[in-house]
Amino acid sequence: MCKFLEERGVLVLAAKGYFPNEPKQRQVNAFKEHGIAGPDSNSPRVCLTQTFKGKWNKEVVELLTTDFITTVKKGMYQPVEIDWPQMTQDDVRKRCQAKLYRTQYLCRMRAWAESDKVNCMYQRWQDVCLLWWHIV
Repeated sequence: MCKFLEERGVLVLAAKGYFPNEPKQRQVNAFKEHGIAGPDSNSPRVCLTQTFKGKWNKEVVELLTTDFITTVKKGMYQPVEIDWPQMTQDDVRKRCQAKLYRTQYLCRMRAWAESDKVNCMYQRWQDVCLLWWHIV
């Protein structure tokens, strides 16, 4: 499943420095409130600001689950067999959601780390300005 999610562009590849893009917030809100313009089935993206109980992320998991089962049925991932007990819709959904949750977590941590750097730089700038005003 990791290879499948990697090919779809929704899995974090930290070793390669790749982090998936997030969907536009207005599109997520439109889908949540009006049920229009949902996730793109060709390149679904996880919303970082929403849990997996949210409408958008639930739809992303469903799209990927269905697509993974379909590709396994077509024989695209040869070592995996469709009749394995762990290939039920529920098991695949849970595994997919767990992997996407990890991606969401890593992306959030990266965003927080970047915002902390900005806050640190801003704090240093304020300290320098205070020193300058005391000198003048």
